[in-house]
Amino acid sequence: MGILGIIIFIIIVTSFKKLLKNNESGFLHLLMSFMFICWMPIPFVIYLELKTYSFLFIGALFGTVSLIIYVITMVLQASHLSYSARTSRTSNENKELWRKNDDWMLNGLLGSQAELLAGFLKGVWSIFLTIAFCLDGQILLSILGIIYSLFTIMYLFKLLDTSLIKETNIFKIIPINTIMINFETSSWFLILLIWLVTK
Repeated sequence: MGILGIIIFIIIVTSFKKLLKNNESGFLHLLMSFMFICWMPIPFVIYLELKTYSFLFIGALFGTVSLIIYVITMVLQASHLSYSARTSRTSNENKELWRKNDDWMLNGLLGSQAELLAGFLKGVWSIFLTIAFCLDGQILLSILGIIYSLFTIMYLFKLLDTSLIKETNIFKIIPINTIMINFETSSWFLILLIWLVTK
């Protein structure tokens, strides 16, 4: 299932420009939800591989909850975008209104903070994994885990930045965008899948 998730990610990367051009943002988000569904078993599969370290069960819970948030958020965004595209297509005078609704839904209610929270929880899971890899003597994965664990700070800073009305410069130190989030998430799962396959 994990490999299927990577295949879906490759399909998304190679076709997202065409899908966006054809106003198929809803379908694009649905594909993303399928991708996260495929990755849902990974936290507990890794826990079973490293079950000597019982604390990793807690980390697996964080990882699973983060994937559940991603799935729910993507499905809700897919529903809204599909409905919005169909409605605005049949009524030209409401296109601007629906565009504003899309911005509000994606950057407010169904995006931004929900996805950042999911990324933060995934980062906490990464920290648990890194500790387990260190104790297991897996040096390469420990180093990679430390690098990916640093993204936890980035997600936390951005989450606080989007939550506070008053702007705080310290939270703007680390830039973050959708491309960075998607690359970080997919590459981390790819690394874990390669480890599982070669173990």
